[in-house]
Amino acid sequence: MRFKPLSISFFCVAAFFLFSSLATDSVSPDLMELMKQSQDKLNADYALDADKFKMKKTEIQLTRDGFFRCRRTFISGKQEYYSFSFSAFEELNYLGNEQNGWVVLNVKPEGIIVQTFRDPKGNIDTMATQLRLPFKNLKAADLHMLNDCFQRIREKLTN
Repeated sequence: MRFKPLSISFFCVAAFFLFSSLATDSVSPDLMELMKQSQDKLNADYALDADKFKMKKTEIQLTRDGFFRCRRTFISGKQEYYSFSFSAFEELNYLGNEQNGWVVLNVKPEGIIVQTFRDPKGNIDTMATQLRLPFKNLKAADLHMLNDCFQRIREKLTN
């Protein structure tokens, strides 16, 4: 069967609108604000010096399309990248006290993409079920806000 240029153009335009409407699906302003507050808190209180290998920087993003992304760059140049969809998110735990501790993010089995770059031991591309991130100065109210945000994003994605 031979397609005419007009039908292919129509298909491309229809696909564009379908995918753009999915990507910009209405996220309530209060959820967007909660996501921004959570992302800011995670980036502000990440404990760069808590890992045994010193880190240069860490970037954490909560995306409007429902992904958690974390890139850790070590002083050596090695990078670690973690990503998961909040539809796979199960629970948030905290091990530690208000001064310092670890946020433990649990997802469905093998729901976290793990990649390393510029690793002297070789780059890794694998999956994980848990992500542990060091933090400082997290209060109970902060943890409640983060958990609420993560649960609400998951609910939005699974409904």
